[in-house]
Formats: sequence, structure tokens, C-alpha cells
Amino acid sequence: MLPRAFPSLGGLIVLAFGLFKNGPPPAHTGGFGEPTCRECHFDADLNQPGGAVAITGAPDRYTEGRTYELAVTLRRAGMLRGGFQLAARFADGDSLGRPAGSVARIDARTAVVWDTITHVGYIEHTALGSGVSNATARWTIRWTAPADPRGAVVFHVAANAANDDESPLGDFIYTTSLQVPAARR
Repeated sequence: MLPRAFPSLGGLIVLAFGLFKNGPPPAHTGGFGEPTCRECHFDADLNQPGGAVAITGAPDRYTEGRTYELAVTLRRAGMLRGGFQLAARFADGDSLGRPAGSVARIDARTAVVWDTITHVGYIEHTALGSGVSNATARWTIRWTAPADPRGAVVFHVAANAANDDESPLGDFIYTTSLQVPAARR
């Protein structure tokens, strides 16, 4: 009988986690019961002190059909790579959890992926967009508000402050959300 070669568990982990340089699978923002990046990068508790993720550029109230430029900023000392995933969904009412408007990339640092079951569009980092400068990763995206506003919109984002060793260990996951009501008519 010939000996069988079994890859080590460590090798499988590195292989599996190295595949997410272009972003995680859809539905990892932490919103509406979704998991976060911590599902795979599980070494540290969620939202550890020393880092943060923020969403900026959103209006106080959105206007139907208008396009806004938003930024996702991740900060953590020692971070060598960064990643994120964001979704925009209705925050309440009959449309709770459904897609609210659309997200779009501005450059090659981000990409949009779709959940084919929920029809939610997720915008996330690409390999090109995982670079960090001065312990900060920043991505700029476009969000077009829903043409038929059905209430407040909530943005959920999960982000990975990674140590770039292509393993699930030594990374820090941060989440935040931002709710924006529709403009008064």
C-alpha cells in the first residue's frame, strides 16, 4: 500500500484564508444577523481597543435617487493589510433588511459582489485595495439612494486590520453601522 500525503491543518488554513485577498464571500458585514470577518479571522474579540472602522460622507438625510460618495476608514497601529465589506439596506418597515439603493465602485480598489438569494449588493476590498498607509486603510465608494424610499437606510460594515501573514491569526475585526433617514417630503 502506498503512503498517502495529507496536507497539514496549518497548510489548509493558509490556503483557505489566502483566498480572501479579494474580499470575503457575500454577507459578512455583521448586519441583520450576518457573520463578520471574524468568522474566519477568529483570533481576537470583535472591536478590540486600539482600532476602529468608520463610515463618512453620508448625508444627514438622503434624497431619493441621489448618488453620494462615502468613505470607509479603518485604523489600527501595526496593521499591514486592510479589508472591508459594506451593505446598504432598509432599517425598518416592510422592507427591513432588503437592499436600499445600490453600491458602486469608484476604482479598482473595490468590487461589488451579490448575494444571489437576498439580492443584496456588497462592496468590498480587492487585492489592490488591501494596502495600508500609516496604519490606515481607506476606501471610497458610491452609494445611490433608493428611488423609492421606504424609510431609513442602515449601512453595516465589517473590516479586517490584518497582519498580512495569510492566516486567521493575529488579525483584528471591527464593525460599525450608520443609519440615515430619508429626506422629509
